[in-house]
Amino acid sequence: MSETTGAVEMCRAFADSLVELGAAEPRIVVLDNDVGLTTLSEQFRDAFPERYIDVGIAEKNMFGTAAGLALSGLIAFPTTFAVFASRCALDQISISIASANLDVKIPGHYIGGSRAGASHIAVEDLAVFRALPNMRVADPADNHELRAVMRAAVATPGPVYFRVAKLPVADVFPPGVDFAWGTGHLLRKGSDVTIFGTGIMTALCLTAAQLLAHDGVAAEVVHLGSIKPIDGDLIAASAARTGAAVTAELASVNGGLGSAVAEVLGERRPVPLRRIGYQDVWPQSGSISQIFERYGLRPMDIAAAAREAIAAREADLGGADQRVAAELR
Repeated sequence: MSETTGAVEMCRAFADSLVELGAAEPRIVVLDNDVGLTTLSEQFRDAFPERYIDVGIAEKNMFGTAAGLALSGLIAFPTTFAVFASRCALDQISISIASANLDVKIPGHYIGGSRAGASHIAVEDLAVFRALPNMRVADPADNHELRAVMRAAVATPGPVYFRVAKLPVADVFPPGVDFAWGTGHLLRKGSDVTIFGTGIMTALCLTAAQLLAHDGVAAEVVHLGSIKPIDGDLIAASAARTGAAVTAELASVNGGLGSAVAEVLGERRPVPLRRIGYQDVWPQSGSISQIFERYGLRPMDIAAAAREAIAAREADLGGADQRVAAELR
């Protein structure tokens, strides 16, 4: 991970897409809690000033207002940092938006890691929003999938939460990629282990697969941009092919992608699983390279976890062979 212009590009893709969607759908209204300069939602304000509301530093009020706008038939985009949505205004989102199943689309910025300060880094947002009934949750891999997620969000009735990363990331998908709720993408075929990625971690999963290939390990890579609903069929089928699995997310492994995949595997196809992400810790701010090294989020860390999962599978198979031999004696 390098600290280049990628972070700006993803925010720019968000802002550009927001304006494009606003031009096509006059019911879209954007709300801001005085962070529009950072999220670049001010670009929507410049294009459609009559459909932009800055409530000031009042996150709870912003989501309550978004609920009221949705009740009036509009499509509300309350745009803020993920920590403000998942912590500060969770009651308003839960009761006024999710419980009422309203047409509110929530972009969460500053996810996973940044120099913004530890209190502004969201790692629990996937777990929080996965737990809310009626809420759909997405973590796009790159700018192209982000645009597709936003199009799907507008076309989907009811509440949606999606992440907007501020870290550099390479393109994973081509322009115009489609996004469908509950559908994952098989990006690389393999036979030894499956690496399930989401968000910008998927690009690192592909790099990890290349590292493993140098050692003769064939890793399958699956991208799960739709966290809820999740593609249980693809998860189970891939795990059946490889017999070992790793998950990678720029979020807490508790309740996020790692938990979602573990739930599917536990019910449908138990295999050894290792989870890459924040391991039940509060993150510290720092440079991108510092954060990824400190919390074990690098491609080499994903590759190491894959080797552990493979070793656990082989140990399980060895134990099974010994048990069968003992029964035959």
